[in-house]
Amino acid sequence: MRPQAILSGTKVLVGNNTLKSQLIERGFGEKVENRLELSLIEALFLVDEGKVDVIEGNRRLSFEELVKKGTAIEPEFYNKYKVYADLRKRGLLVRTGFKFGSDFRVYERGVSVGEGHSKYLVHVVPEEYSCSLPELARAIRLAGNVNKEMIYAVVDEEGDVTYYKIGRVKL
Repeated sequence: MRPQAILSGTKVLVGNNTLKSQLIERGFGEKVENRLELSLIEALFLVDEGKVDVIEGNRRLSFEELVKKGTAIEPEFYNKYKVYADLRKRGLLVRTGFKFGSDFRVYERGVSVGEGHSKYLVHVVPEEYSCSLPELARAIRLAGNVNKEMIYAVVDEEGDVTYYKIGRVKL
C-alpha cells in the first residue's frame, strides 16, 4: 500500500514522517509546522508516478479526479501539469513562480531549494496563444531584473511541450 496524503482545499497534506523527509529532500512542498503541504500539481505528479495516494474523506482520488479538481480552480491546470511533469522527469527542480509573475521557477539539475537560485522562469501557454510585443518585453524585462532566463512552454493539442527561451539581444 502506498503512503497517503489528504486533500484539504487546494493543498494536499502529508503527515507521514518518512514520506515527508523523502519529499522535502526531493524539493516537493512547503513545510508548515509538523506537516508538508503539497500543491495540487505536485500531488498529481506523485500520484501519476505511483508514489502516493491522495485521499478525500474515506476514498482515494484517481488521477482524473485530481485533474478535474485542479481544472475547477485553474483553467490551464492540465497544461501546467504537463509542463511540470516534463521538467521534473528531466531531473529539474520546479517550484511555483507566482511571485515572479510566471507559472514556475526552475532550478538547474543538482541544485536544492535554499541552496541556490533558480535559473529560469517558465510561463505555460496553449498552442493557440498570442500576445503583444509589449507583453513579451515585460516578461523578458522581469526575468532579467531577477537574474533569470524567460522560457515559454507551449503545450499543443496532443499534450506535447515545446520550450522557447526568449531574451533580449544587445547589439
